[in-house]
Order: sequence, then C-alpha cells, then structure tokens
Amino acid sequence: MATGWIKSLHCKSNAVDDVVYPRTPSSSSAKKPLLSSVYCGHTSHAECPSSSSSLPKKRRPNTGRKPKPGLAHPAASPAAGLVGPARSDPFPTLAELPAGHSSRRVVEIIFSSSWSSSSSGAAATFPGEIEMLFRVHNPVRTVARFEEHRAAVRAGASRSDDARCAADGNEMMRFHCGVGGGVVYDAGVTCSVVVGVRTFAGSGGAHASGGGGAGRRAMLVCRVIAGRVRAESDTESQVESVSRGDGELLVFDPTAVLPCFLIIYQL
Repeated sequence: MATGWIKSLHCKSNAVDDVVYPRTPSSSSAKKPLLSSVYCGHTSHAECPSSSSSLPKKRRPNTGRKPKPGLAHPAASPAAGLVGPARSDPFPTLAELPAGHSSRRVVEIIFSSSWSSSSSGAAATFPGEIEMLFRVHNPVRTVARFEEHRAAVRAGASRSDDARCAADGNEMMRFHCGVGGGVVYDAGVTCSVVVGVRTFAGSGGAHASGGGGAGRRAMLVCRVIAGRVRAESDTESQVESVSRGDGELLVFDPTAVLPCFLIIYQL
C-alpha cells in the first residue's frame, strides 16, 4: 500500500499533523503541509484544512441586465463622412459610362443622329468616333438654382398664358461645345448686343460653333429651361431666350443650363 495518505478528516487544530509523510532523508527533519489552513468559523475548532483552491470558481448568475447605452462605443461605419463632403463640393464631378451601358447607348444615338452641317442644315452621319462618355454629377447648389429658375419662369408664364412655360418652364435638351475643344461650365459668350449661353439643337451645329475641324473635341449634352423664346429680330418682348436660327438658342441666364453628359469624340 502507499505510504502517504490522509489519516483523518477531523477538523481540529493539529489536522495538518495527521498527514503521513514517507520517511526520506530530505523530509525526516521537517514536515511540509500539503493543504493551506483557514479559520473554519466554529468555536471548538481552531483551524481546518481548506480545499477552496482546488474547487472551481463560482460564476455570477446572469441577471439578464443589458449594458448601459452610455458605455457602448460602436465602431464607426466605413462609409461615414463620405456623403457629406461629396455633396458640399462646389464643382461638378464626372462618372464614365462604359461601352454598352444603356444610358451611353441612348446618348450616342442622339449625338450621332443630330449631326448636321450648320451651313446647309442637311442631315448627316457623324463621321468620327466617340472615345469616352461621362455622366455629370452636379452639386446640390447648382441643381437648386436650376429648379429655382424653372419656378420663376413658370410663375411668369402663368400670367402670360404660355401653356408650355407654365407646365415645365419649356425645358428641352440642347448641345453646347466650348471653343477649341474645351468645355466651359456655365460660360457666357457675347453675341451681338446680348450675353448668354449658346446652345444647339444638333451636335453638328454645336461642333461648328466651337471652331469645327478635325481633332479631339468635347461637347456637353444639357437640360435647358428655355422659357419664353423670341426671334433675334424682336427686341421688345421680355423673354428668357433668343432663337438665332440654324438650331441655335441663346439662353440669357446661365443657371438655366444644367450639363448632364460630357462627350469626348474624335474627328
């Protein structure tokens, strides 16, 4: 049988002495307690061996209480803060439409089918190649001014019984091409004795207004609030636009022109 065991489990002051140790040269002179002793709380017992160190710790019962809202710190969304700065940007941004995109196909058809010579006015097929096409994302402030101008035109038209202007401000789609292939946003150009933005019904006329010729060019497809339109010879009527012939419409207020698409093409 083994030479070491606990002889007695009686709780008394000399309980640690009840442990039998094997007689070895190293342990014959001194006895080492195996268990720590603590006060057992009984008046007749001074100390008793404690085995609390070998027992598993008690877990606190789950009361079902939720943590206070003020202590939680959820992680910020990766997209947080991105929307605000983009909308506050005072300049328009561009998003390229890839080949085969439905919106790109529609714009390409309109651009190619409206190509014509400004001198003869005869229909012609676009002879070049559309290299890139971008959608224009306008700042919120620009769109707001565009809608404010529409509201002002509609209010004025209701008094003059102009049905088209009263409905939507006489909105139409127009082309605008910058001089030398560059595009000037909200540009004003001088024509005769009035100042405004030159827009065209066809892409060919807009190309000719930018100097014509071969090379790489840029053209804007715009929404235009034309409002009340008069002929160039009529100088008495109070209008928002002037028709100058060959599909050209001179718009007085630059806020009435809202770019939607930017076309980069090569001739």
